[in-house]
Amino acid sequence: MKKLIILILPLLILTSCQVSEEIYFNKDGSGIYNLKMDMNGMAKMMKGLAENDSIQYKRAPEKSDTIILFADILKMNNDSIVKLPKEDREFLESMKDAKMHIHLDEAKDEMFLNYEIPFKKIEDLTNIEKKFNKLNSYNNKGVKGMGNEMFPGYQISYKFNKRGFHRVVKKIKDVENKQVLQDTKMLNMIQYEIIYHFPYKIDNVSYKDALIGADGKSLHIKVPLDSLIKNPKMLDFEVKFR
Repeated sequence: MKKLIILILPLLILTSCQVSEEIYFNKDGSGIYNLKMDMNGMAKMMKGLAENDSIQYKRAPEKSDTIILFADILKMNNDSIVKLPKEDREFLESMKDAKMHIHLDEAKDEMFLNYEIPFKKIEDLTNIEKKFNKLNSYNNKGVKGMGNEMFPGYQISYKFNKRGFHRVVKKIKDVENKQVLQDTKMLNMIQYEIIYHFPYKIDNVSYKDALIGADGKSLHIKVPLDSLIKNPKMLDFEVKFR
């Protein structure tokens, strides 16, 4: 399969300046899930390294803004996809509406990626991180490889109805997250942000440091990524609507 790996780059999470999980909910339980990686800081760092390089290459600052539709990737690789096991074919078909937005402006030190996945029901978001990693596991030969998870050993699911919302974080097995031990100094500079947009007014939130937007329907939480990886259950919380 032709470069399906470009659709998800989990290692970039560890070099991002901010990772945002943003979800738009509709009353019928459908919505849009976004995973955003703001890497402006990394872009600036890379620019500084290039400027200090002993060998200078004169070129204009790079600028690009690209949207990649997963449906187009599936279409281009149809001959390879039909040879995959049924489970893999069904999974890829379920992700056909996903897309990725890549923005780079070196002159302004701007760099971000946004992965967008529409969903029809709240249950589709269960273990969304594993779905991202499964996308990444397809290389150009159609063979599955290894993925990378921020929260190995945990299952993240979501519950939503007209009365409230619950982000459920459940530990399912003991797994040592070696990345935390290796990258603690880097991870503590990265923020993990949650932004949820509900169709109902929020009454209260169990997470004490959550901020409610001016419209009364949006929720904002920000935590250090290293703390979250060490304790994913810190973002197990409930929201009650009016």
